[in-house]
Amino acid sequence: MEVKGVAFLARQQMMVQSHGEAAWKAFLSDFAKKEPFFAGAIMPVTRMPASAFLRLNEELLKRFYGGNPDAWWQFGIKSAEYALSQGQLKTMFGPGDLRRFLLFTPGIWKGYFTEGDLSVHPGQGYTDLSITNVPHPHVYFELSVMGFAFGGLNYLGAKNLSHQVLKGYTRGDQDVLYRFNVS
Repeated sequence: MEVKGVAFLARQQMMVQSHGEAAWKAFLSDFAKKEPFFAGAIMPVTRMPASAFLRLNEELLKRFYGGNPDAWWQFGIKSAEYALSQGQLKTMFGPGDLRRFLLFTPGIWKGYFTEGDLSVHPGQGYTDLSITNVPHPHVYFELSVMGFAFGGLNYLGAKNLSHQVLKGYTRGDQDVLYRFNVS
């Protein structure tokens, strides 16, 4: 499994905004000593080994967020807010486009990751999202992707938004299944 460079560049932008360019550069310089892949330039089309990208995110968590994996959920929320307010999804979705947004999320997965599947299963008053076939199951994928869905729904005006974790890497499952209400 590989992660596309666009995922790294999005994380870089978020970290610079949150912690400043000097802190990001210092972190990346230190991390590149342990993970040489990150010593070179990373372009949007660069393919990174998933294991290296996951180690990067684990180190970010330790260094900037006290090791709290809830930060990955927040990464997802912030990424959705950015994508919908000023990024690549700005002109694609408007207030109330909740189901359409969720139905589009498998395309977002494919835009970042070369393997695994994100599937959408609409129901009556809810929509289930599942992540399956990931060769490197990791809590990062669950929390950042489902956080993105939650953040996008919230940004687009979902009322009484809630979610249930039916399966998750956070629970030791091999797949992820979240149920979002979409009223």
